[in-house]
Amino acid sequence: MFMLTPALIAVFGIVIALVLIAAVIIKRYRIAKPDEAIIVTGGKGRTTVDELGNSSQDLSGQKVVTGGGVFVVPFVQKAFVMSLRSRRLMIVTEAQTTDGITIQAQAVAVVKVGGTQEMIRAAAQRFLSYSEEIDQSTQEVLSGSLRSIIGGLTVLQIIRDRAVVARNVLEAAEEALTKQGLVVDTLQIQEIRDASDYISNIGRPEAAKVRQLADIAETEAHQASEEAKISAQKVLLDKNRDLKLREAAIQAETDKALAEAGAAKPLEDAIQRQAIVAQEELTAQKEVALRKEKLNADVRAVAEAEAFRVEAMAKAEASAIAAAADGRAKAEIATAQADLKRREFAAAAIEREGLAERASRISQAEALVAEGEAEAKTITARGTAEAAAIQAKGTAEAAAIEARADALETQSQAVLAQELIHMLPAIASEYAQAIGGIDSLTVVSADGANKVAGDAMGNIKGILEMVKETVGVDVVGMLNGAVAGNAAGTAAGAAVGAAATGAVVVQQAAESVKSSAAVKAKRVATEK
Repeated sequence: MFMLTPALIAVFGIVIALVLIAAVIIKRYRIAKPDEAIIVTGGKGRTTVDELGNSSQDLSGQKVVTGGGVFVVPFVQKAFVMSLRSRRLMIVTEAQTTDGITIQAQAVAVVKVGGTQEMIRAAAQRFLSYSEEIDQSTQEVLSGSLRSIIGGLTVLQIIRDRAVVARNVLEAAEEALTKQGLVVDTLQIQEIRDASDYISNIGRPEAAKVRQLADIAETEAHQASEEAKISAQKVLLDKNRDLKLREAAIQAETDKALAEAGAAKPLEDAIQRQAIVAQEELTAQKEVALRKEKLNADVRAVAEAEAFRVEAMAKAEASAIAAAADGRAKAEIATAQADLKRREFAAAAIEREGLAERASRISQAEALVAEGEAEAKTITARGTAEAAAIQAKGTAEAAAIEARADALETQSQAVLAQELIHMLPAIASEYAQAIGGIDSLTVVSADGANKVAGDAMGNIKGILEMVKETVGVDVVGMLNGAVAGNAAGTAAGAAVGAAATGAVVVQQAAESVKSSAAVKAKRVATEK
């Protein structure tokens, strides 16, 4: 059995005593929170005597602990907690300004107990048991200070200098609040208003001015914006215009290149045809010159040869006729002589028949001889006459050829014109066939088919003018002369007569060329 010894009892007693002491210490040791202060009372403060002999005791006997801990002696000391938290107070007061306007001011203040021991002791002395009285006391102090400050200022000063008003209010209330252990952290004037709309009317002129300036600024800004938009649109339009002009130029160059490419072959063909026409004109000029020389030589040679031929033929024909007549005469004479001899033989044979019959036969033979000789003379005379007529005809033709040769020398224009006029139908026919053989013809003119027909007639006229320039024969003039009147001279008259006939032929050939060219041009224009 466990027995309690005095030593063990003593140990237990000591332990219990220590536990009790620790519990008391723990219970009586107070630690202050960050937002509170612990005030320990029970100590004796200092005693002071004033001049009148009155004694008073200060608060130094109260111990203030903030942010730490303190042991409160049981039965001797007592601890109290004082909150150090900030308080937000709404202050509303009415006051009359120096310009006689009653206004209502609304402010917000943040108030707390001061952080020094003296201020905490002062606040604890006044508000420890009634902390809600801090709000009321502070509102009264700040409202009074605010009214006093407002009474010394005008409405405009209060409105314009709210920070100054708040600072003056704090300065006016600082002393009273410090005695109470209170501190105002901030004071803000939130609103100032009046019942007569004085404040709102004060701002109306300025507001109107500001509104006007704002409208002007807005208008200017809008105008600047519109001008900027217009400038931007103008730049964009200019760029679009430049782009479209560039595109149009490129399109025009493309169309031009395509048109040139498309018209290259017709143009090349036209150039080749023009070169061919020029070469043909040059060849025609050379041919005309050669024809002129050849014509001159041929005309002379033909005239001389024709005269010689006609003369030779006339002489030969006359000789032949004379020879034939002589032969016939000789043959008839021979026949007559043979007949005469036959008759003589017959007469000799029948001479025996009688002299009378012989004489009769002799007379008949002589008559026949005379008749044959007469007939031979007649035939000879007729052959001589025919030969003379043929010779006269040949001589006349030779004379005509010589006259033509002389006329060629003296009237070469008329003769050459006559020859050229005889050649014109063939030239016009060849030209019409050349135009008719054209497969494709491009007409670059507003006249259409009439342009081709006109060019065809112009080419005929050009040939006549080329003849005039190269050969020196004015065929058109001679044609006009043939129409207007008669020409002088035998050779010229013959040439003019031929010219008149040739004019009709040329006119018909020209009409054929014109018709062929017109039809061809119309067909080509229709195909185009």
